Amino acid sequence: MSSVYWLARSGIAVAGRTPRRVRNGLASTVTSASYLGWRSKRLVTQENMARVLGLPVSDLRVRRAALSSWSNYGRTAASLICLPYLDMLDVDARTQDLTQGMSWRECVRRAMAADKGMIITTGHFGSWDLAGAIAARHVPLSAIADTFKDPRLNNLLQGHRREKSVDIIPVSSAVRQVMRELAESRAVAIVIDRPVARERGVEVTFFGHRTYVPVGAAALSVKSGAPIMPGYVWYAPNNRYYIRAFPPMFPRVVHGNAERKREIQRLAQYMFACQEEVVRQCPTQWFMFRRFWPADTEVPGAEATEAMAA
Repeated sequence: MSSVYWLARSGIAVAGRTPRRVRNGLASTVTSASYLGWRSKRLVTQENMARVLGLPVSDLRVRRAALSSWSNYGRTAASLICLPYLDMLDVDARTQDLTQGMSWRECVRRAMAADKGMIITTGHFGSWDLAGAIAARHVPLSAIADTFKDPRLNNLLQGHRREKSVDIIPVSSAVRQVMRELAESRAVAIVIDRPVARERGVEVTFFGHRTYVPVGAAALSVKSGAPIMPGYVWYAPNNRYYIRAFPPMFPRVVHGNAERKREIQRLAQYMFACQEEVVRQCPTQWFMFRRFWPADTEVPGAEATEAMAA
């Protein structure tokens, strides 16, 4: 018997019956304490936030925003635990659409009209699980997700997503299954903001600095012909939500490796330009606790922060 499984199961049951304000407060307290006590993660979060805010890493506003990001992450973690208890009609009533020029549903219709499926890209921002639950009410959806070694724990936590009509594609077998689902005109959701080494990724510019991200979503789009539609859900004041989708971008037909690489880069840059817009709108709901930009990229004031934290 897995003790982690039983702790998770009992914790979920208790959390689901705890008032929202109480459970969010407790979760935020835990994640804030983790930030304060975990020096390496604290410094990396501050470096990331300095680039987002365009301020020296030693600036007090950067440190406050970094702490707020960890605090807000507690709320996001609590919402995942309580996903089975969410009333999606109530969520719809409390969600404001910030999509420009059309509704987010119109973006979905335009993407799906080509009958090649759709790749929804999102990030560690706001609540990506809630975004999936909302989208799954309007389009057949699967999401690529990491799995847990304990099968019972994995079934428990992934079951929360399945209860909201989001099927799960394990990362280990993603490519073949994604191609099959796109061929069946389904939507596939991918969290894209995972920093990788230069030799394993595609270069994009994000907040004015180069970094390297996985080629996966863009490469799948080029291979399948499915359009990419970035979409995000995040928290608004007074227990409300914001949702924003971006117009779908369709891949161009390519001939040869050189054209393929250029098209992958074009699509990847579009995805991260969209993500930059929403992160600029609410930086403290971007939960990036790993160094997102290469270590050889200068961070103004990093030495000062290192000295203060020592």
